[in-house]
Amino acid sequence: MKLAILQINLELGNIDSNVKKVFSFLKSAKNGSLVLLPEMWSCGFDNENLEKHAIFTKDIYKELKKISMEKCLVISGTLPEKSKSGIVNKGFIIDCGKIIYKQPKVKLFKPTREDRYFVAGKSKFDIAETSSGNLGMMICFELRFPNISYTLRRKGVEIILVPAQWGKSRKEHLKILSRARAIETQSFVMVSNTVGKIGNVDYAGASGIYSPWGEVLSFADEEEGLFEADVDLSDIYKVRKKIRMDF
Repeated sequence: MKLAILQINLELGNIDSNVKKVFSFLKSAKNGSLVLLPEMWSCGFDNENLEKHAIFTKDIYKELKKISMEKCLVISGTLPEKSKSGIVNKGFIIDCGKIIYKQPKVKLFKPTREDRYFVAGKSKFDIAETSSGNLGMMICFELRFPNISYTLRRKGVEIILVPAQWGKSRKEHLKILSRARAIETQSFVMVSNTVGKIGNVDYAGASGIYSPWGEVLSFADEEEGLFEADVDLSDIYKVRKKIRMDF
């Protein structure tokens, strides 16, 4: 099975440019792949204009579903959505043309004032059963919370998706935590981050795909692109059998 992570630089608030860029990469993905996109990839954290950007999310989903159907892709990431209580950073999973799962970001990153612009969601951190396996999601800052990965592992996760916009000053944290979550849950972990300067923030890059044994299967330092790895889900159960853990 093919896993793919997208690492790109975005233009803050420029939905047309960002969507065009992301869709071009999606169209180059191999048929049948699981593709992870970064967090808030349509507009970035253009916080003062989130309500305006959220209006376009419905149309973006329509186009994502078309690409997913045409190429039999599983596509995941996050987009801004408007709720009754405010703007939510909403994770999604699209499988062969259908939105099968959504999950709001629960842990907002206060150092960048996310809590002033977004409403924290409520989630049980469930598993999405897809054509690419049992998927769980930890959105950016949530990667720091092992209780979330523990919940996903207990529910039978096989691949943990981490869409992110992770700052460059914390780059080493991202690399270490990504690998740690793979080792401790004995699952594949996919991290899709942005890179370079977006607005006034420098982003870390360091997107990666990690095996249940903690091996680095694919890694992007500070370059843009779609980075892939071939995996076998049976490796998960070989590792879990070799080192049994009580969840």
